[in-house]
This record gives sequence, structure tokens and C-alpha cells, in this order.
Amino acid sequence: MENVKGIIFQPFSPKIGRFKLSNEIVEKINSYTEKVIEDKKLAKNLDHGPSLAGQVTQEVKLTKEFLSQGLLKEFAKATQAYISTSLKKEITEFNLIESWVVRQFENEYNPIHWHGGHISGVAYLKLPDKMISNKYKEHVEKSGNIEFIYGSKQFLIDSTFTIKPKVGDLYLFPHYLMHTVYPFYGEGERRSVSFNAFIDDNIYNVHNMNQ
Repeated sequence: MENVKGIIFQPFSPKIGRFKLSNEIVEKINSYTEKVIEDKKLAKNLDHGPSLAGQVTQEVKLTKEFLSQGLLKEFAKATQAYISTSLKKEITEFNLIESWVVRQFENEYNPIHWHGGHISGVAYLKLPDKMISNKYKEHVEKSGNIEFIYGSKQFLIDSTFTIKPKVGDLYLFPHYLMHTVYPFYGEGERRSVSFNAFIDDNIYNVHNMNQ
């Protein structure tokens, strides 16, 4: 049709925010992780794997002391922007519950799961050169990607959203949003950092009748 103008809305899905971690913070987290890898005793003390769903080589908990060296502030600033842009509201609270690094190698994966708290995030720290090199079907580019799942497939509505990770990219999403990470083939490490946090309850709790 000619001369038809309009606006298309997408109101029926959770919002996902994309932000950037500074190179300095990425390098700092990677240095922290390498230090833990080299120290077997420290690696055992900071092993976060038993609390998580990932079928991966190693998951390292970040200490409060380390988080206070800039990373906590980065997460808080990104969350502030995410809520402000999504809801036009300003948070006054950002209470980090936990944060951890995920070390994933060939054939490893993270099954469909969700998080606790109010807001969750994942950022990418290190990626293999050939992570997206598929073993069987080149037209299915899922290897090493994170995929978010919400609702069911219907006319004009997709139920999944796939993201190809890039070093430094930080994604924020509501804690209940289900997601999975696909395995990849080839040498190298896919490394990410995740977190869960609480924000102002009167902003998160949309059923609060006192707002």
C-alpha cells in the first residue's frame, strides 16, 4: 500500500537493556578470575557452582571486597538507566545479592533457568575466536549464544530472543525472564559475569496499591 504511515508498538514482553562495561572493569574482573584459577584453595572457597544450574567448568563468586572496587557502581549505574528508560522512574535503592563469573568451554551449556531478586544482569568478559562455528548446520547460528524465553509462539509474536555475546556488552533483565546458554564447539573460553539485585520495592512491586 502506498502512503501508509504508522507506528508499531511492542508492549507485551519484558524489556531487556543493553549497556557497556568499561574496558578497565572487564580487565579487572578477568584478572580477579585468573588469580582464583591459579589458587586452588581460593577457587574452592569461592566455588559458586553448587548454587547454580550451569553445566560448566567453573563458576566463581565475586567477593564484596572486589565488588566494591568499581563493579558495584557500574552495575548500579546501568540498573538506574535501565529502570529510568523503561519506566520513567528513578530508583533510590540498589542492593546486590550476589555476583559470579561463569567459565564455559566446548560442549558445556547453561540449561533454561531464571534468577532471584528483582533485576539480573550478564556481561561478557572473554570469547573464543570460533565460538559460532557450528558443527552440524551452518544456518542455525545458536552456538554460544544466550537465548531469552517468554510466553509462547503465536502470530506476530516470537517467544524467544537470541543474543550473540560481545566482550563488554552488559544485558539487564527482570529476574523471572527465563534464559539458556547454548554449547559451542572449538577451543577457547566463553567467560561472563552475572548478578542479581534488589531495587526499590515500590517500583518493582507493580501490584502495590499504595503507589
